[in-house]
Amino acid sequence: MLIVEDQKLQMNALCKIINDLHRDIEILCASDQKEAYQIAMEYQIHIFLVDIILTTSQTGDVSGLRFVQEIREVKKYFFTPVIIITSLEDPKLYSYSQLHCFKFIEKPFNAKQVQSCVLKVLDFPVVFDEERYAYFRKDGIVYSARLLDIVYIENMRRKVIIHCVKEDMEIPYKTCEAIMEELDSELFLRCSRYHIINRRYIEQIDYTNRYVKLSGVETPIEIGGVIKNQFKKDLEENIYTTFC
Repeated sequence: MLIVEDQKLQMNALCKIINDLHRDIEILCASDQKEAYQIAMEYQIHIFLVDIILTTSQTGDVSGLRFVQEIREVKKYFFTPVIIITSLEDPKLYSYSQLHCFKFIEKPFNAKQVQSCVLKVLDFPVVFDEERYAYFRKDGIVYSARLLDIVYIENMRRKVIIHCVKEDMEIPYKTCEAIMEELDSELFLRCSRYHIINRRYIEQIDYTNRYVKLSGVETPIEIGGVIKNQFKKDLEENIYTTFC
């Protein structure tokens, strides 16, 4: 684990909280963006715990987010869980849509809150979803699609269209509940009666006008009025509820 925190008292407190879990966790620490990046390149980090503000003397500092943006450009860290510590009011939209952060812990935090979040990461089988496939049957033929390649699923009255990165697949009608059960992955979120999206492709969310913009998809996807609150809750609570 790499803890990125500029305040020594806070850093020591976080180290103690993690050590009190009595898990075999190696903790590395950095106090600024440059040092954190150097450590991330030198070691294999499995969890990042990052404060958004790393230079308190600088007005408007968000160098913690810039660090996360840096590591997301490194292939080995594209899916690594990032826990954000923040005293800012609402960094969530940018960070979820662009940086795919696992959880936000607002200051002042408490030990149980941090420990609960870290334990979820430790116990979550992230790696399995990265290379898992979903299988769909049509006319006696079984088709497969890698979960990470499925951008969104459109459930129409008589058919289901699975929109993937390279091509679309059409299968016989199923309910969204049945599809979600078959996918069995925290990558996917149901955002309306007719749409299931992959959180990895979220670019923008507009809760006021109720739509989600997905990467590579021209037309925004509606967020259902009835499901809006549950969608927002799922998005903010889990890594894939999932990313997503």
